[in-house]
Amino acid sequence: MAETVTVVTVVTEVDQWTRANLSDVMAFLGAHDVEARPELIEGPDEHLALFEALDNIGADLIVSGAYGHSRLREWACGGVTRSLLDETGRNRFLSS
Repeated sequence: MAETVTVVTVVTEVDQWTRANLSDVMAFLGAHDVEARPELIEGPDEHLALFEALDNIGADLIVSGAYGHSRLREWACGGVTRSLLDETGRNRFLSS
């Protein structure tokens, strides 16, 4: 029932696997009659690039998978899931 759906994928480096996954998501949504627009973004700071894209799109709800990495990686690099959880100014639906 959304007016628009944008599937945003943010990675530090776009590769064939990333493109294939985005294609799979788009096919899944299409099979369920959801018209969506893909947005593939490459950048060193994934969470910053994601928030910038969300601002540009004007997203009013973020639907995301929530998963973690090792505590060491999260501590050293941060994580998009943690950034989404910490962000208080956005409506989020996260599923693990």
